[in-house]
Amino acid sequence: MFKKEGFAEPAGLFSLSHLGLVLFFGTLAVLFYALTKKWTKAQVMRFFKIYSLVLIALEIFKIIWNIVNYGTSAESLNRFIPLYYCSIFLYAFVIVAFTKGKIQKAAYTWIMYGGLASGLAFLIYPSSSLLFYPFYHFLCLHSILFHMNFILIGFLIFRHELYTPNVKDFWYFVSFSLVFMSLAVILNKVLGTNLMFFEKPLAILPFETLNEWSPLFFQSLIFILQLFGPFIGTHFVFYLFSRFTPFKIYKRNEENLTTNNDNI
Repeated sequence: MFKKEGFAEPAGLFSLSHLGLVLFFGTLAVLFYALTKKWTKAQVMRFFKIYSLVLIALEIFKIIWNIVNYGTSAESLNRFIPLYYCSIFLYAFVIVAFTKGKIQKAAYTWIMYGGLASGLAFLIYPSSSLLFYPFYHFLCLHSILFHMNFILIGFLIFRHELYTPNVKDFWYFVSFSLVFMSLAVILNKVLGTNLMFFEKPLAILPFETLNEWSPLFFQSLIFILQLFGPFIGTHFVFYLFSRFTPFKIYKRNEENLTTNNDNI
């Protein structure tokens, strides 16, 4: 469960192991979501505080495990520095749990418009630990649990009206994302890392072709896609739900409810 890469056959993508992990953690998320139906906003926020600290502890353990097993070379840094797009969720969740005001609003916006999309995308195509480790390895379990939280926490925020999605919050989302993306670019240039895959693409043919043709064009494109794409895509989905289903995400009270947490 804690051995280095190569000790056993990896789970792989779209395998029974992959499906089993998603179903297992998905079932736990659904059951927990059902248990929180009657929770008050204060109870939800207390849970956020405790659970965000649990996720931080797991992340620290992951970092220590990687350093012990793989060292701190540039290639090894890619394994554990929490500065990939999905890593932003951890910072956003902590900020939501422990702050108020505009920074909390920006974090809420990122979770709803960036977290839901990236979490779902990862669960479908988990291009990390499952490619290198068996399904029962700590890194595989942590990856699926971590990304399942994107969806669970997003639904809890929406259900308990801690934040109401609003397309006018676009610049909150962009500003919040830009902080971490800019830091990733700086570290890539200084340390020679590939955080957020800005320097070298995943093994996806169109991106590989673009990178071979013009690395600068690829880097600019992937930066722009990650900065704006999740918000635009999620907004489109929210609009379709509001327009064609009973789930009127954009028909609820347009006033942002984030400031209603003063008594929590």
